[in-house]
Amino acid sequence: MSSKTIFNTTIRSFQQLEGKPLRDDLLLYFGIVILVYCASFLMMLCEGGAAFGVVFLLPLTIVLAGGLLTGAVVLLGTSLIEQFFLLFVDVKRSFEMTMKTAVYTLAIVFPLAWAALLIPNIPLTALLIIVFVLLTFCGIRVFHSVSIDRAAFVSLATGAVLLFFSYRWLFGQG
Repeated sequence: MSSKTIFNTTIRSFQQLEGKPLRDDLLLYFGIVILVYCASFLMMLCEGGAAFGVVFLLPLTIVLAGGLLTGAVVLLGTSLIEQFFLLFVDVKRSFEMTMKTAVYTLAIVFPLAWAALLIPNIPLTALLIIVFVLLTFCGIRVFHSVSIDRAAFVSLATGAVLLFFSYRWLFGQG
């Protein structure tokens, strides 16, 4: 598959999702967040050799609550940063459309970020950033109906701000 085919497929996918209610989008996103945090929790249990049982439920509940809170903060933060830059390019569409862009972008990026942590020797960080910017670009183009240059500005600016805030997490404590 060529990059142009992938890009056009992504745009068409976003166009099909444009009419869906935000509630369905949020259910998808938080479902993915729960799956990622459950997988992380199970991997920690397997590595630690912990026994499954009643003791298992309390830590799982804490991990899931923390995961849902983290997912909500990341979604809201990303949406607010994106909306801030959309104001610079004079976009007046609703915040709901911005949330849709962030939901579908993070639904792909969240598991990739988990994989980047899981496999530290493989440099997935650059891929993570590129995927985020490209998906944000496609989402903004479709959900906000803006020109290519405006969508590029918003997606690159949002990606740069999020890279700035997550630099230590992505590149270690160095």
